[in-house]
Amino acid sequence: HLPAGSITSWATLRDAFEDRYKPSEDAFALLSRITHLKKEANETMRDFVTRFNALINRVPVAMLPTPENQKCFFVNAMSSK
Repeated sequence: HLPAGSITSWATLRDAFEDRYKPSEDAFALLSRITHLKKEANETMRDFVTRFNALINRVPVAMLPTPENQKCFFVNAMSSK
């Protein structure tokens, strides 16, 4: 959420909107990385979850996988290489 009074012009609104919804990188490449993500043998669960969430959080809202798909990606990443 934005602080009250933080949007004072159309330009500020546009910039805030783009910051939130415009992908800073190729969303399809991110989804591919998530799909092929695997937990490393020497990686702690905490580190893996942090890495997984960091990728998910970079996907634009409009292309974000459903919670069910996110669970599938996560479970798949836990399987053997």
